[in-house]
Amino acid sequence: MAKKKSVKKDSKKKVVRKISKKPVRATKKKIKLIVRNLILFAIFSVVCFVLYNFLSAVLLKNLFLLLAMVFGFISFAFLIVLLIFIVLKFAKK
Repeated sequence: MAKKKSVKKDSKKKVVRKISKKPVRATKKKIKLIVRNLILFAIFSVVCFVLYNFLSAVLLKNLFLLLAMVFGFISFAFLIVLLIFIVLKFAKK
């Protein structure tokens, strides 16, 4: 049998650039924006859910149920972000 020749790979070092990241700060302006969006999307979710319950057309019921779920998930995401910012604010002190 013939021996296989081993191929040596050129090992080059990867150049890694450090990206300077600014720390996330929980300012009053950001918290106010998050609260406003949370309330807005929660209201949209409730309105869509109410319309889902009162309509009888199947297509509209499915549409408003889907919209209520999407707005609910978005408002839940804003709630999580708000809690994170509150923890950041108190951890800073």
